[in-house]
Amino acid sequence: MNVVKYLLVFCAVSFSIGLSAQNFSALDSIINLQINKHNTPGAVGLVIKDGKVLYDKAFGYANLESKTPMSTQSIFRIASQTKAVVSVAFLQLVQKGAIGLDDPIEKYFPAFSAQKVISAKGDSFQLVDRVRSVTIRDLLTHQSGISSGDEYPKYAYLYKKYNLDKPLNGSYATLAEEVSQIAQMPLMHQPGERFSYGLSTNVIGALIEKISGLRLDQYLLKNIFEPLGMKDTYFYLPKNKKDRLVKLYAKNTDTSLALVPPALFNADYPLQKNSKYFSAIGGLVSTTYDYAKFLSCLLDRGELSNGSQLLSKSMIDSLTTNQLGAKTFIFGGFPSLNTFGLGVGLTSAKGQVVNNASEGSYFWGGAFNTAYMVDPKRKLITLFYFQRTPFALSSVLSSLEKATIKIIDQSK
Repeated sequence: MNVVKYLLVFCAVSFSIGLSAQNFSALDSIINLQINKHNTPGAVGLVIKDGKVLYDKAFGYANLESKTPMSTQSIFRIASQTKAVVSVAFLQLVQKGAIGLDDPIEKYFPAFSAQKVISAKGDSFQLVDRVRSVTIRDLLTHQSGISSGDEYPKYAYLYKKYNLDKPLNGSYATLAEEVSQIAQMPLMHQPGERFSYGLSTNVIGALIEKISGLRLDQYLLKNIFEPLGMKDTYFYLPKNKKDRLVKLYAKNTDTSLALVPPALFNADYPLQKNSKYFSAIGGLVSTTYDYAKFLSCLLDRGELSNGSQLLSKSMIDSLTTNQLGAKTFIFGGFPSLNTFGLGVGLTSAKGQVVNNASEGSYFWGGAFNTAYMVDPKRKLITLFYFQRTPFALSSVLSSLEKATIKIIDQSK
């Protein structure tokens, strides 16, 4: 039975059945320490090895004010974990021949043909012509130059000027409207020059809508969520699931957490009604169970429970193969030890020091402190979800992955 088949069957019964006797108390200790230090109100952890759930646990509270306990069924804002789902959805269209990875973006959105590039000169800049077109591959690998104010704080005022500084809140009625505006803003660098995290995946989302003729939420439902049995993953939650959404917190003092003020950030964006804007860079909410089904399918080389393919093996190889050459990805202005595929981070030989994952493992996280990791050599999946802002628990998430790998390796 492949991993996805196992999860589809296993999720229908209690996750307490058949759990491994391995000692995962080290994970409990790491998570409980963060709760005791008031760094997070709660957490959920899920570990799957060889298609079997070894660890599945909830800690603390989903809502501190109401003292609602965290549950393994709690729904989290997974932010940038959305990118991997959208990237896989897009690669389905590439696989069908509907679009090419090296097609120029202006083939589909002509407004990009006139886009200029920022060339910095001291404290000022001038606009210069592109040396080449932005390609679809550039978008998937974040080498397009379409970035964000977080990555380029010096030019944060430009993102505000072009009304591209609030992507998850949906400043636009649709992705197509936003992409029209993105085409008006100059690129932060020449296409292919470097990894530059930001809004590229929203252009990918708009391309999915344009090519498929479906809204992004409809395309994902039909081609990703329904085939995988993902019943708790949405851009906007249905009424009967809204109470399961974990509250979003920020550090208030050394001894307390506080709900994120609406004036600072609209944490309730998953509860909006009738919106037609679907943030491809980070708008999805999900559970660890649901996202594990997605990751398990990738680990299973794209095979679905009925024997068909969600994505071809060759496309999964492309997804999880270094696309940056000798470059690494850059996050928050800091170069990583790792590299990047067509929508996922990839563990390099040097990057193994971060969490001891095998070279070629793939991973990413979300801005509200969620993270996933797939180690194909170990047949291992880990998901650890917190829900607070800013993204300050990356070292904790890595330590949980590292501790998991140590436990797994010691059990051999």
